[in-house]
Amino acid sequence: MKKDGKVALSFGNEDLAGNNKSESAMKIDDVDKAIIKYLEENGRISNNEIASGLAISEGTVRNRIKKLTENRFLKIKGLINPSMVKDKRVIFLGAKVAVSKDLESAAKAVSKLSCVKATSIVTGRFDLIIEVFLEPYAVINFICNDLGKLDSIVATESFLTLENYNKWI
Repeated sequence: MKKDGKVALSFGNEDLAGNNKSESAMKIDDVDKAIIKYLEENGRISNNEIASGLAISEGTVRNRIKKLTENRFLKIKGLINPSMVKDKRVIFLGAKVAVSKDLESAAKAVSKLSCVKATSIVTGRFDLIIEVFLEPYAVINFICNDLGKLDSIVATESFLTLENYNKWI
């Protein structure tokens, strides 16, 4: 693993009913999986290095990565170790949504808020788990001012992380 960060991979392109959101289902094979594995280890690895390691052409690697990214199966980006940022913390918020049929629209609305890193629809006592990255003292403002503007969110509970292990955002 490189010291300067990791690679974020976005898998899955389905809605709540399991229907594929893209026009055609994204199918990956062993070559795609091997390319993804290389990128998981080092997002800055060159296509030539991947091609050499897999004994395939650089063009094949380039075309496969293009296909994976265009179909929203793969996303490559720089990530930071949140433990290295002294003034901010990863905070998880459990949220309840007023009406269950509004889960997806509520999750999409929450995910567009500025400090939200991820929003997930979950099972259990909460409907959503929201991951934010901000100053601990700003949590109350985020809950009251940002989440409070969304009528669909009726209750929250916050979980401030004290230390993170193998966490990249």
